[in-house]
Amino acid sequence: MEFKDIHIGMKCGSKKGSGTVTWLDGSTYTVYMVDCNNNNSFEVNINDIIEDPQAHNKEDSYY
Repeated sequence: MEFKDIHIGMKCGSKKGSGTVTWLDGSTYTVYMVDCNNNNSFEVNINDIIEDPQAHNKEDSYY
């Protein structure tokens, strides 16, 4: 996924979990997100964003 494709308010999945984008830092390519389940903030590098049209929680299981 390209950094320019991400915007504030977008739901994204990452290796750290799913969340809503709250801030973007273009100088470091860091995406700041808030967790969908408990409102905890976390940050991920653009390379850790999962290119999947659906955002999944850590607890989700795949069949």
